[in-house]
Amino acid sequence: MNSPILSYAVCRGTIAFIWFYQGLIPKLLYPHEDELAMNMAVGFSRSEAVQLATVAGVLEIAMAVAILIFWRHRWPLLLTLASMVCLLAFVVLVQPLLLGNAFNPVTTNVAVAALSITSLHLLRVIEKK
Repeated sequence: MNSPILSYAVCRGTIAFIWFYQGLIPKLLYPHEDELAMNMAVGFSRSEAVQLATVAGVLEIAMAVAILIFWRHRWPLLLTLASMVCLLAFVVLVQPLLLGNAFNPVTTNVAVAALSITSLHLLRVIEKK
């Protein structure tokens, strides 16, 4: 397997894994207090925050599936990139204290955005061959 294809697979697979994990663990299986606090900070009750986290978890798992199914399409990567920017802006505006936590939204969102940009570049390289 040549290097751009392997690099593309690693980047795209990692993005899918992150979407899947973030949807399943802190939203569906074990709703994390930070997730719920962000929802409640914009006016949702606790039960509504849990429901919103559930919907978000399902959507994040759907994004993981889309990243894998639409392997040669750019739109899941562009949607991921836009989502990372918007979600980080949301945290900055709604729950800025989370930015100081270990493994915070800045590090996660910037890393996923960088992987998306790298994947988009590698896809262009692969298509030219």
